[in-house]
Amino acid sequence: MQTFSWTGDQHTFLDEPDVKQIESLVLGRLGGMTQAGQTKNEDGVVLFIGENWEFILLMDAHHSADSARLVAETFLQAEPELRKACDAASAFGQVPAFVTDQLSRPSFLEACRNVNGETACLFVFRKDAYVWWLSIGDCLFYLFHSELADMGEFEQNTRHFYEWIGQQNAWSLHVPSYTTGTRQLRKGKNQLFMTTDGLLECPGLNMDGQKLYDLLSRMNDDSFVQRLLSDLESHSVRDSSTFVCWTVDIAEEGLMPSDKL
Repeated sequence: MQTFSWTGDQHTFLDEPDVKQIESLVLGRLGGMTQAGQTKNEDGVVLFIGENWEFILLMDAHHSADSARLVAETFLQAEPELRKACDAASAFGQVPAFVTDQLSRPSFLEACRNVNGETACLFVFRKDAYVWWLSIGDCLFYLFHSELADMGEFEQNTRHFYEWIGQQNAWSLHVPSYTTGTRQLRKGKNQLFMTTDGLLECPGLNMDGQKLYDLLSRMNDDSFVQRLLSDLESHSVRDSSTFVCWTVDIAEEGLMPSDKL
């Protein structure tokens, strides 16, 4: 059982690629290059790991890291209740309800109104052979598996702009604006990858799902993260980049079409 939290105001990682192994997860961070004009890091991440599950919150704030810190602190304070939901037999009913309840609390919405700036938020929960995600904003979640790659499927969500949590808040709208989904993992090696948009918008790198899959299929998670950070550094990336990568091996067969049985 493991808990980890970081926001860019605690340590910026400017000009400083960093790789950290947290049980089965590999965390990569680069605050951007000062020679390209970067002066701060407004990303953030919260990780909760259980016996057979992972819950990850990835954030990309702007104007300041205050909104990322507020969201991180909110879920850290709720950790005991969240862990109970993740451990429950009905976790894929309880965890989504828990996340939306935290974002909807009047006290949280009031704190958001008084924070400096806003943040994209990407929640991913994996337990056994299933994964759930909820995305507010423009972070991306990928699921890499050979069967999916053969069909050209990599991204599980779509980047959406004009969505945040914070002073300008997609959860304060009359109808909250977000996307969500639940997927069954495939039999064999499933590689899960979450990233803020610094990796996607790095000039000259032109990274997409196919390129990421091609890289990751040739190396382990740690080497993959090291390679991405090296590429960002060599391209003098300005925007902060944070990503989480991990691999899950599934024993049971995934759903197949009836004519393939």
